[in-house]
Amino acid sequence: MNALNYLPLPVVRLLAFFHRELSEKRPGRQSQRLQLWVGCLLVTLISMTFEVPFLAISLTVLFYGVQSNAFYTKFVAILFVAATIMEIGFLFMIYKWSYSYPLLRMIIASLIVFGSMFLMRTYKLGLIFFALAIVGIYGQTFPGMIDYPEVVARLTLWCIVVGLYPTLLMVLLGVLWFPSRAGQQIQESLCARLDDALSHLAVPTPALTEKYVEREVLALQKLSAFCMLDDADWKAHSAWWKNCVATVSYLYTTLNRYSDEAARHQALAYKLQYEITALQSAIAQGEPWQTQWQLSAEDRIIARECGLEGLCERLLQLGHMDPKTPPAPAVKESSMVPDAFSNPAYVRYALKTLLACMICYIFYSGADWEGIHTSMLTCIIVANPSIGSTGQKMALRFGGALIGAALALLMTICIMPWLDNIVELLCVLSPVFLLGAWIATGSERSSYIGTQIIVTFSLATLENVFGPVYDLVEIRDRAVGILIGTAVSAVIFTFIWPESEASTLPRKLASALNMLGKLLRLPQQDPADRQAYLQLRVGCHAAFNACEEMCERVALERQLDDDKREHLLALSRDTLQHGREILYGCDSATAPLPAFAQALEQYAAGLENGEATPVSLSSEITPTLPAQTQRVIQQIVSLPDWTRPATTVAKAQAQGATLQ
Repeated sequence: MNALNYLPLPVVRLLAFFHRELSEKRPGRQSQRLQLWVGCLLVTLISMTFEVPFLAISLTVLFYGVQSNAFYTKFVAILFVAATIMEIGFLFMIYKWSYSYPLLRMIIASLIVFGSMFLMRTYKLGLIFFALAIVGIYGQTFPGMIDYPEVVARLTLWCIVVGLYPTLLMVLLGVLWFPSRAGQQIQESLCARLDDALSHLAVPTPALTEKYVEREVLALQKLSAFCMLDDADWKAHSAWWKNCVATVSYLYTTLNRYSDEAARHQALAYKLQYEITALQSAIAQGEPWQTQWQLSAEDRIIARECGLEGLCERLLQLGHMDPKTPPAPAVKESSMVPDAFSNPAYVRYALKTLLACMICYIFYSGADWEGIHTSMLTCIIVANPSIGSTGQKMALRFGGALIGAALALLMTICIMPWLDNIVELLCVLSPVFLLGAWIATGSERSSYIGTQIIVTFSLATLENVFGPVYDLVEIRDRAVGILIGTAVSAVIFTFIWPESEASTLPRKLASALNMLGKLLRLPQQDPADRQAYLQLRVGCHAAFNACEEMCERVALERQLDDDKREHLLALSRDTLQHGREILYGCDSATAPLPAFAQALEQYAAGLENGEATPVSLSSEITPTLPAQTQRVIQQIVSLPDWTRPATTVAKAQAQGATLQ
């Protein structure tokens, strides 16, 4: 710990960031890590034993395909099979009609890449088209490197094996050898969240950050969706289990902010702990929970004094709910985004990606440097909608490629010359694969580094070489290709039709506040209304978390003026903070607040245009109003003024530091 004091502050912050990202604890991570590690070793053994080419592609399929639970893995496997069939079919069509005409071949391939990138952003199952674009552009390197059509056809047929056998292997790993079911994972997650709630209820515990709390809530919702598709019992009692997930999310988020007011009323606290523990035990056994507890008038008064009345009501509503309640009819969502054919941003995104690929293709073809063909793959991989997300993906890819190239260089020089057989090679590769699997199964924001480490390492040391490699040229070419692809994409996505989220952020915040306004209008006396309230409340958490992530991406958009960017981020975070306070204030409201909801919606309407001004509700604050209602009004009144001129935050901070 003392050594950190001698490091520069940016380095310390970077180390702290990776410590948070890589130490993430979630259900299924251990099993996923083992699946990736064992899968990499088996793929390497099979490919080298039977001399299957393109080992790096097989490992890439494995890292993209192995997911946190068995159902998700099987779903992705089905998509990979469909994508492989489409990919090979398109490649053979291109070769058949245009093999001897390079210009025509690239035109057809360009159309396929353009359509794939467009559908990747607009279609719900965009992963299929992402894989189609990767293989479509990768397949164009074969005719450039090989002059014999028969050999090219044979390599293309090998791509079927390269893509399908890792897919079969990951299904066997995820279903038979290291099974991890979504139902078991959500039981563990629900019990863990109830443990957190009990700890806050029993003794004063420091509150977790809202960003972390919201991510845990969204993780529960994601697992719930998987359970609906994978678990028959869960689907049969889906209404009860959905209400259970929403109730646990409510308990977890509410008690995270709770102090020890209940310490003066131990009887109520013990009763709540007993009921929550009983709920936790039922969830651990996979059974719906029922209770005979009734909230007396005296208990209700005490709960209101302690700020626990809403929690008691929702816990009782879950405990008295019939497990056989039929689920509400599901709303069928469109497979395409609503503005797929009206928003020009999707077409521009596809054109920018295609342009970057073509520039890289012309460069390495003109330079007769086939080893840097990974530059085209890089253009597709790092392509993200906004400048901030693209820059983030570029940093992850470049960082992962740098680490992978360094490991490949070290191993090629120091270890490879001393290996004699496949067993020794697997023993040497084992810690590298374990490192990649550990990083790849971490947080979604940094997991791509692990994938890129393995891809770069395997391209440099294992690609089409069925034994130890001693050539350093491959390492150089792959690193240079990734660097060129990253540089070209950075220039194009920054200067040609740049998609900045800075203008979208106020509209995103306005949408979250509108959802919050709907929450203020909901009555909570009827059990059905309470259930709808809980579901909408989870939607508010999701909206706030999306706004938080957008703020992080906007912070990376360095093309903006520093003062304007800091001003925008300060206003956005201030709005987020007040919105979260309003959300928690709604929980204790005993009646709908339509007048205040209207004021909030009025503020949101102005925010969509970046012209929101504080709402005047001072006359509504009277001593007769409940304390929680007054709190809601104060937070609405305190929402920031978006029309005030930009101030230099950095200068203000510097002045504050000078005064200290």
